[in-house]
Formats: sequence, structure tokens, C-alpha cells
Amino acid sequence: MNYRIKIGLLTTLCVTALQSMAQDKILPFPWPEGKKMAISLTFDDARMTNPREGTDLLDKYDAKATFFILPSNVEKDLTNWKKAVANGHEMGNHSIHHPCSGNFTWSRERSLETYTMDDMRKELQEANRQIKNLLGVTPTTYAYPCGLTYLGRGRNTESFVPLIDELFLAGRSWRDEAPADPNYGDLAKLTGMEMDGKDFEEILPLIQQASRDTQWLILAGHETKESGNQTTRLATLEKIIQFAQDPQNGIWLAPMGTIAEYVKNKRAEGVINIPERIYPETGNKYVLSAQKGKGIGPKIAYMPEWMAFGWFTAKDRVEWDVEVSKAGTYDVSLDWSVDDKTAGNAYYFKSPTGKITGTIGKTGSWETFKEQKIGKIKLEAGRQKLVFGSDVDDVKVGLLDLRKIVLTPSK
Repeated sequence: MNYRIKIGLLTTLCVTALQSMAQDKILPFPWPEGKKMAISLTFDDARMTNPREGTDLLDKYDAKATFFILPSNVEKDLTNWKKAVANGHEMGNHSIHHPCSGNFTWSRERSLETYTMDDMRKELQEANRQIKNLLGVTPTTYAYPCGLTYLGRGRNTESFVPLIDELFLAGRSWRDEAPADPNYGDLAKLTGMEMDGKDFEEILPLIQQASRDTQWLILAGHETKESGNQTTRLATLEKIIQFAQDPQNGIWLAPMGTIAEYVKNKRAEGVINIPERIYPETGNKYVLSAQKGKGIGPKIAYMPEWMAFGWFTAKDRVEWDVEVSKAGTYDVSLDWSVDDKTAGNAYYFKSPTGKITGTIGKTGSWETFKEQKIGKIKLEAGRQKLVFGSDVDDVKVGLLDLRKIVLTPSK
């Protein structure tokens, strides 16, 4: 396949939008069946109105929701909660004691300021055990009570987001100000936007924003009845469901765990470029993949089908944020492809303390990737930026397709 045909295919795959990510614009997410966005309806605490008025309305439209439950509240209406599970609704973990900050006086006896990480681990595991015993399902999602993600006080404060990442597929916070971005957001701390006390007209702008940005709107509520404190009004909920189920609106309405699993799988497939810090792997090796690099420049684009950055001008480059655990000299291998007629352009790879230069070698075609050692580079310990680019004023069409750079300690 020649380069011109390849570019045509990329256009079909919305590469114009993918290129915009390199310029800090929105990167569309590949929702299933051409959907524009996703919505999850979530409810906290296992309120008495949830498995009655709430699920009655949801079941009327065959709409599935996520309920973050407290086992003690489920026991008060076990028959209807079992019915909710049978009808396909997701049960998530919301702890045993609903611990919040002691600034909420009602939580003073179980405040997060007094918790240790071991306390929280035991409580979440016990909640899962009790939910399994009560309803026959083990939660894979979690909602932070009061939206708080910390334990302890002062210098001893620590986040328990890593614990949620360890124990669950996904976690949701509360009263956030933006939808979750499936391209970037932390699955262990997804944003949740309040739907309690709101009319549909107040929710609609959130849906429209998420649709424009191909995002995931996770709506969070408590009671499900006509009106009242901490209540998602049934009239509002019904309009949300009707709007989401209208095929013209291109919305995927599904439980949080279902969508989180889809997002996780898409990320694993390498179809998403999420710049993030690189840490050493076994043997103190560093893999600077295109998926984790930041493309900068007017035309550079991440190409999901090749899990590589496509190069177009000498003004484009890729930067990686790397946490180097041990200073030293590292062997550098480049994984790339290029058409033989386009090969031969100059490149550089540099750290704050070293630089490699060379020319792009032939691989046979744009579809044929090759991995080869290109030199050695010195790295200091600590966080630093590593950059791949070109110093020339102009290049032939397409510098290279860059899949990854691998650093291994020199012997």
C-alpha cells in the first residue's frame, strides 16, 4: 500500500480529528456502532425508592443503571433488590459505613480522617463479600462516599485511589464539573455529575457538551421519586432515558461497569493515544510507546491501526515524560516503518543530558515495521522529557511512522 492510499484510509478513520489532538484539541473516542457519546445512570446508597419507583421506570424502557449500594440498606428490601439484579441492573460497592470527612458531623464516628489504608481495604472487601451473599453478584465498580478520595489528616493524608484501582474495574467521584473523557480519564476516579434536584433542561446542556466531545457522561443521584431532597426526579429521569434512546441522538446508555470494560479494552488495543508518564519495566527497561507519547506539531497524527505516530513535516515531534530510576547509559532501539523512497531524512532523539542523531533507514514499506538499535544515550535519575524529532528545514513526504523507542541499560 503506498503512502497516498494510506493517508486516504486514515482520513476515513477520522485522522483529521486525530491530528488535532497533537494540537491540544479534542480526540474523538471510538464508541460502538458509531455512537457519539455514552451515558451511565448511577445512584448511591441503596435508597428505598431505588428498587421500587426507580427500577420500575428504568425497566419500563429496558434501561440499565448502576446502583452503588450499602449492604445494610439492601437488607431492608432484599426482594426488590434481587429483582433489580435479575433485570440486569449493576450493583456497585459503596462501602459498609459510608465514611466521609468528619466535617460532616453525621460522619464524625467514621470519618476518613481516622481511617488507615488497611481499614479501607478491609471494609471494601467486606462490602463485596456481603453484597455477594445478599445478591449473588460481586461488584466491579465503586463510588466514593461524598466523592472523597483521601484518608488520614495533614502530613499523614494519602489517596486511596490506588486501592480502588487495585480492587475494582472503575471508581466514580461526585459533583464534578465535567464529563469523563474516555481518552484520558482515570478509570479509578471517573467524574460523576449530579442529577439530583434538576430538570431535564438543566441536564441537556451536559449531554450536548459530552456529545460534542465524544465523552462519557456519568450522572449521579440518590433517591428516585417525584421530588424531595437528594432526589433524581422521575420526570427528569424519564426524559433523560427517552432522549438517550432516540437513535438520532447517537447515545450509548449502559451501566458504568459495562462502559468501563469497553473503554479499558479499547485502551488495551492501542487505539487510543494517552500521554502519560513512563516508568521502568523489568530490568530497568523503558518502553516509550506511541500510545503514551505526546505528539506535537502541525500535522503529526496518532494512527490507531498501526499504534504509531505518522510523520509529515520536520516541525513535528514526540515527547515522553519519563521517570528514570537509575542514572546511566542506555542502549536505544527504534521501532519504525517508512517507504523506501521516503527514507533517508535526518532525525534526533535527545534527553536533557544526551543526544543521538542519524538518518531514517529503509524498512520496505509503510506497513513493514523494523526495530533496530540506533545508539546510546545518557540519562540522569529523576523525571525528564525525552524527545524524538528532526532538525532539518524540510523533509520528504513523511519522515517515518514511529511505533516505539526502547531504552535498556548498556552492559
